Amino acid sequence: MPSMTSAAASAVAEPAPSHVRDGLAAIATEIRFEDLPHKVVAKAKMLILDTVGCALGGLSGAPTRAVHAMVEALGGRPEATIIGAQARTSCALATFANGTALRYLDVNDYYFGRDPAHASGNLAAILAVGEKSGASGRDIIAALVAAYEVQFRLCDHAGTPSLWDRGWHHATNMSYASAAAAARLMGLDAARTAEALAIAGTHGNILTESMRGRMATIKATIEAVAAKGGVEAALMAAHGLTGPETIFEGAYGWDRAVAGGSDLPALAAPLDGTFRIMQARIKPFEAFSPAQGLVQAALDLRARLSPQPEDIVAIEGRFPQQILDWPTSDGQKAAPTTKELADHSPYYLMAVALMDGACGPAQFTPERLADPVLRTLLAKATLVADAAFTRDYHLGTGAAVTVTLRDGSKAEAVCPLPPGHPDNPLDDAAMARKFNEHADPAVGAERARAIRDAIAGLDRARDIRHLMGLLAAPAANAG
Repeated sequence: MPSMTSAAASAVAEPAPSHVRDGLAAIATEIRFEDLPHKVVAKAKMLILDTVGCALGGLSGAPTRAVHAMVEALGGRPEATIIGAQARTSCALATFANGTALRYLDVNDYYFGRDPAHASGNLAAILAVGEKSGASGRDIIAALVAAYEVQFRLCDHAGTPSLWDRGWHHATNMSYASAAAAARLMGLDAARTAEALAIAGTHGNILTESMRGRMATIKATIEAVAAKGGVEAALMAAHGLTGPETIFEGAYGWDRAVAGGSDLPALAAPLDGTFRIMQARIKPFEAFSPAQGLVQAALDLRARLSPQPEDIVAIEGRFPQQILDWPTSDGQKAAPTTKELADHSPYYLMAVALMDGACGPAQFTPERLADPVLRTLLAKATLVADAAFTRDYHLGTGAAVTVTLRDGSKAEAVCPLPPGHPDNPLDDAAMARKFNEHADPAVGAERARAIRDAIAGLDRARDIRHLMGLLAAPAANAG
């Protein structure tokens, strides 16, 4: 066995990856469970629990039901579980179905760099491919860490000024991340993983327009399609197909054509002992990512004042300018009529939180959206940019809410750091409440407890069959 000195010298002597895709592939394949600090493993399991809860809560959504019907009509080799169904299907179609379920409620985790991210969408690919390949629980955790690493690097270093602003949905980055994770679970080496990344980058670009206007119901499928594309890219690479070597840096490559400029050396820089998954933010509220602080501020005002809707003359939300400039910030959000619009409407989120003291599934039913008292209150809401929140946008997406009451008095609540941020984390009790809120109605309290226990012990599981069995619908003749 070589000495540490000679091994280090050999490592230094190795040539740097010749292309950006090779650097990303090396990162994705070099992460080992044994090298992960305990806090990283704990964060990964927390995100898995949170994401599974989101998927169970999203089973009743119309987009999820539509995708389930489509997948069941297509059939496919029964190699992976469809969450909430008895049927099984191919790993690619299971990724599509489960990715739609976990995204529907818009309460899965998030991140902000140049672009936002919902990297938990990668879990749909990881569970499906992991089940197909007989992966251990440790394999699942390491693949998730690798997926977050790839996706958050793209969020941090790709896009001028961002993919969003260039007309590309940020889920475009997930195509690479899911390809990396799927290739890893398929046992592909770094060279084949690089091919998977190049194939995913060639095929997997999604338009921002999908999130504008009346917000079409395909919103719930966007990350799911990206993750499915990543799985398919890895399958293509596994069967010998290749992608362009210069997918990132080529004259007509992704950086020039899609991103419009990136820090490519930083994107492909070697691992340095830190793991970007630690920066993922947990959503406590069923609302789009930058509104978590806004909802908390509104809830704080509700708890302090308990105002009656008729006593509120005006509601003003203060937000980072960057959010007001987002492509999704269009006129349709001022008076939302659907769940897809409402959970992306700062106006609605402030009004319903002030009125109900909550921002969960019950606040987005058709009946709640149509409530005339709530609609009247909604019309009193406005948004303005705040200089301090704009300056600190990437640190925490803070927000504030001010209400003006009928007697002329004003009250304000400020939330500089949203709950669920790494520097303001949700405690175990809050995580359990969120999971139970979504899982218990879908599978019952007893089965939900069993799912929690399976995820808690995932790093000791030889495979994920037990967990996936719990996530499937019970057989018709089950007790």
